[in-house]
Amino acid sequence: MAKLSSYTIVDFPTKAQLNLFLKYVEHRNNDKLVIQEMKDAGLLKRIVSQIWNATNSYRIGITYEYKNEESFIKFQKILKEFMDKPETRELLAGAKISSSRGVVLFENNF
Repeated sequence: MAKLSSYTIVDFPTKAQLNLFLKYVEHRNNDKLVIQEMKDAGLLKRIVSQIWNATNSYRIGITYEYKNEESFIKFQKILKEFMDKPETRELLAGAKISSSRGVVLFENNF
């Protein structure tokens, strides 16, 4: 079970920009070295979802689940490297990003 989680919402200015970012993330998902680095840091799960009930908005949500606080700290270094990449910065230009973090109190798998 995850001990910590975070949730990030990204609002893109255009649908095209959202789609380009999703292709970019999908490409990185196919990079076994990138995935192994995230696992080694202690990331348990990442879910990327397109938020469909946001009217007149191009929004995604990203959920991260971590083993513990140490895993969270390790992953933040990886995430910073990703966010500092010129490709990432360009694809997120004009996007509004907000994040929330929490301690997992309950988890149900049905």
